[in-house]
Amino acid sequence: MSSIKQIQAAVRSGLYYLTEHADDEAAADGFDVYDVERGILTGKIRRSWREQGKCEVAGLALNGRRIGIVCRITQTGKVRVITVYEDQPKR
Repeated sequence: MSSIKQIQAAVRSGLYYLTEHADDEAAADGFDVYDVERGILTGKIRRSWREQGKCEVAGLALNGRRIGIVCRITQTGKVRVITVYEDQPKR
């Protein structure tokens, strides 16, 4: 199973959590936990840091805004959401 499929399966099963930092950053950009879920479920991995076990997922929030999520799969199989931000297209 690819990393995105593994991440999406865990999220579908409710096996994920936001760090305090991720929760604060999501709120600062007008996102909530449901936007994070939707972003992961509609997203694709943009890049990964294999040595740290992290990846960046780019997807869409509930209202169609682009959302970026940095996360990792823990040893217990949960998705730890590290940070969340509005994904701005490069100019």
